[in-house]
Amino acid sequence: MYVTEISQSVVDDVQELINDNINLPIGYSITYGGQFENLQSAKARLWVAVPIALLLIFILLYFAFNSVREALLIYSAIPLAAIGGVLLLWIRGMPFSISAGVGFIALFGIAVLNGIVLIEHFKELKKQSFDSMEALIKQGTKDRLRAVLLTASAAALGFLPMAISTNAGAEVQRPLATVVIGGLITATLLTLVVLPVLYSIFDKKDSLRKKTANPNLTVLLVLVALSFSSLGNAQEKPLDLEKLIPMAFENNAGLKAADLNVQQSDALIGSAFNFDKTQVYYHYDQNNLSVGNLPLNVLGVQQDFLFPTVYFAGRKVNKATYEMTSSAYAIRKKVLERDVTAAFYQYQYTKQKEAIYDHLDSLYQNFAHMANRRFELGETNYLEKITASSKQRQVQIALEQAKQDATIAKTEIVRITQIPDSINIIDIPIGRILIDVINTKESIEMQYYRNNQFLTKAKRQLEVQKLLPDLSLNYFQGTNSALDGSLYGYQAGLKIPLLFGGKASQIKASKISEKIAEEESKDYEVRLNARRSELQAQLDKYDKALTYYETEGTQLSEEILKTATISFKNGEIDFFQYIQSLQNAYEIKLDYLDNLYRYNQTVINLNYLTL
Repeated sequence: MYVTEISQSVVDDVQELINDNINLPIGYSITYGGQFENLQSAKARLWVAVPIALLLIFILLYFAFNSVREALLIYSAIPLAAIGGVLLLWIRGMPFSISAGVGFIALFGIAVLNGIVLIEHFKELKKQSFDSMEALIKQGTKDRLRAVLLTASAAALGFLPMAISTNAGAEVQRPLATVVIGGLITATLLTLVVLPVLYSIFDKKDSLRKKTANPNLTVLLVLVALSFSSLGNAQEKPLDLEKLIPMAFENNAGLKAADLNVQQSDALIGSAFNFDKTQVYYHYDQNNLSVGNLPLNVLGVQQDFLFPTVYFAGRKVNKATYEMTSSAYAIRKKVLERDVTAAFYQYQYTKQKEAIYDHLDSLYQNFAHMANRRFELGETNYLEKITASSKQRQVQIALEQAKQDATIAKTEIVRITQIPDSINIIDIPIGRILIDVINTKESIEMQYYRNNQFLTKAKRQLEVQKLLPDLSLNYFQGTNSALDGSLYGYQAGLKIPLLFGGKASQIKASKISEKIAEEESKDYEVRLNARRSELQAQLDKYDKALTYYETEGTQLSEEILKTATISFKNGEIDFFQYIQSLQNAYEIKLDYLDNLYRYNQTVINLNYLTL
């Protein structure tokens, strides 16, 4: 736990360096895993656990005393206890860790005990005759001094070995024990000094009468507690596939980058109408003498244009680029949905496989116990005993591997969706996934290649349009001090491409690009159809296997297991025959699950057919 807290400071330093020195390209992001990721998950749980613990402590105090005032008096031990825990952590140079957070929860419960002891005794002394509240408090504190010190010292001394431990696991024990010991010191001071003072201030004479519970307040507190509980349950509600896919669309950075690329292409459509900069000039011509042999001052403005059809051709190129990026985004979204679906069903497969091995492990545990007992009673030989233990161990290893596979499958879902790994994923029994009828010619991928052909065609047309002449418009005014008015004029011109050898090469290259796009589209369609045929063949293979298991295999497995168990108990078969029957029965179950998994993965690849 201490190492985890070190990882927090390291990640903070790394984040600061990266934010100051590195600019990531669009679509790239940096995540931090390992111990830091575990720390974030644990902190999120503490944000829920600590408020609930504090609320429950207050509710229990209120129910114990039937008084909000007295509950708050005892509840005041919690902040001073927290101060002591933080102070002792600082003195010992320890960072705040998850184990320290758990220690605070334990501390809060212990801190209120002494307050309960003292307040209850004060209430008992009220029934006796005391001259003043001061005398009552002195007597009550004196009577309960030993009990308060004993309660605090017993708990503190109990945690002392953990606080000074240097053995394995000490990095988890020391922060927890340090928090409890430091908090009990300050909480004890509160109980013996501050709490009696507060009691004397807020305890009025009319408060000596027994308080009755306020039913409205009780209902309110219960409703608040239920709201906290429902909030926690909502946060832990398992997610199914229908919820995971929208979350993946919302969180996946790669899909966000593709969407931004579409927005960029959309914004660039209007950039086709990009005119040259307007030229404003002033001309002083001493050689061009006007009336009075004075030089002419000329002020003019000039604007150059491409031929109008060039701008519209450029807009077609930008529009085709937008359509192509939109298709690329749709493909990326489709692939993401496929990956989430495949990962979800892989997780369900690993969980069901884990359940099978868990049931098999319980059977072998009972069987190994029976074999060991039979050996002790001399009813069987040593070979049966060690064989049973060996089989049990093999199944335990398989069970652990199945659990690890389930963890890996969940990690894959988190990686694809890019959502927090603290979420819960629903466990459902899996069956066959339905097959969607897909027309490859109308698929998103073929639309992408058609858009690519439109783009290359639009680029060729743009190159052809650039052979048209450019336009130039010029307007000017001239002035002379000898003239009452001013001279003005205008000029229109054409820029004709007489030397267009380079442009002809570009047009020829664009025609070749158009043919390349056409051939790529044909090649992709052929490969896509081949992929579909390959997947369909695999599906037929798995379908035949599943049909056998669903019609005969599963029922046969149950019958083998039932018959073998009864026969072994009746002594009709020996130990090795029973083990062989168990193995055969569960191999049928596992083979069925494996084939069902492969069948569903093949269906997913068919439903989201792409290369």
